[in-house]
Amino acid sequence: MRLFITGLKHCGKSTAAPLIAGRIGCAVADSDDLVLSLVESTSVRQYYRENGAGAFMEKELEAVRGFVSTHESFVLSLGGGAADNTQLMQYMKHNGTIVYLRRDEEVLIQRILSKGMPAFLDPADPRGSFHPIYIRRDGIYSQMADIVIDLGGYGDKTATAEHILSTIMEHEKHGR
Repeated sequence: MRLFITGLKHCGKSTAAPLIAGRIGCAVADSDDLVLSLVESTSVRQYYRENGAGAFMEKELEAVRGFVSTHESFVLSLGGGAADNTQLMQYMKHNGTIVYLRRDEEVLIQRILSKGMPAFLDPADPRGSFHPIYIRRDGIYSQMADIVIDLGGYGDKTATAEHILSTIMEHEKHGR
């Protein structure tokens, strides 16, 4: 299996990916960690701030290509902004199964804000500034994904990973 786990910030990608990989016995990675291994920076946010979106997207694509080229079977979780990286999305479409972990907009914004105000949101109107991001990325992920899994709210991590894995296995079984 070659699984790309996608979704918006705080949908559960980084939590689910290692649980799924552990169950199917394959390599696992997070694209942010892969990018950090290629750049001299303390965080992907810092690299993005200092070098801009274009440079980050190039490194993100390079990192994912490098990982995919060295692993026959894997589960790779992507950053929430991967939807905005057209080249990366096309690469993933041709090199594995894109799984979109979809959560309700209100569930996500509550989770995002509970972790502190991210730089990409307007502090004066976090919900209003998140809405167009959610709509755009949800549309891209929904269109590009081979499998869309609606997750609802946050529950037990292991049960959620089992649900995701069973949905993927059902998809693979029927060759969809």
